[in-house]
Amino acid sequence: FATLAQAQRSGSQANESEDVTLETKDGVSLKITYFPSKEGKEAVPVVMLHDYKENRALYSSLARELSQPPEEDFTSYAVVTVDLRGHGGSTRIVGRNGQSFELEAERLKAADFRAMVISDMEAVRKFLVQKNDAGELNLNKLCIVGAGLGANVATTYAAFDWSVPQLPQRKQGRDVKALILSSPKWSDYGLSMMRPLKHKLVREKISVMIVYGAQDSRATKDAKSVHRLLAKFHPEPPRDQRREKQDLFLIGLQTRLQGTKLLTDTNFNMLDRVDGFLDARLTVQPFDWIQRISSN
Repeated sequence: FATLAQAQRSGSQANESEDVTLETKDGVSLKITYFPSKEGKEAVPVVMLHDYKENRALYSSLARELSQPPEEDFTSYAVVTVDLRGHGGSTRIVGRNGQSFELEAERLKAADFRAMVISDMEAVRKFLVQKNDAGELNLNKLCIVGAGLGANVATTYAAFDWSVPQLPQRKQGRDVKALILSSPKWSDYGLSMMRPLKHKLVREKISVMIVYGAQDSRATKDAKSVHRLLAKFHPEPPRDQRREKQDLFLIGLQTRLQGTKLLTDTNFNMLDRVDGFLDARLTVQPFDWIQRISSN
């Protein structure tokens, strides 16, 4: 679906971040940053998607802490932060006639938001396939973190990922095993949450953490609507088994802040929560590493 157009390392050490330009199938130069893990094939990949009119730089500190944890008892994750089309550095698109023009967030239409799912996320997936086959991460344990618009893109892509036809020769799709959704919008940007969450396998197979600012009535309503749609498929386990079996979380923080700020503001200590969720729902789970592209 996409080709790796350019990769420029920001440093020479294996644990330093890497700025990469991906080319989507419809001609967008998509900017991402890759924060490698030290866990190799065991590394859980985490893709982080920003809110409307934001950019990937907002996740830099959290992404680096997840990749290079400040404490030894934390897990090291392989993190990708993304500038969705029309945002950050992802504003250049080349049309079929070879002419280029700029994408502006405020002028994006419903088709552009759908393209974030079909084109932008597929470009990111192909990048992750390359890293998977290089032994740098386990794509079969993919988590997508999304804030606001990013939450809707993440959930819609999860349904796309779980709808891909299965092949006998090689693994295809069904990689998204967890979602962290900060202030998801019930219906916005032309990306409704209801449709992807009605997908049977998405409802049943994916672990979900929902975070919202509880002092905003609209955000509270939307977050609880998403939780309600999933709750009957994720019954709460007995108290002594929650660490091992609980796979749906609803976290209301006492603030009016929403979206990316809930994940990155150090006052909310989300690093601990995110690490605990990823560790329990992905790191220790038996999702085997699988080579994606034949070496023959």
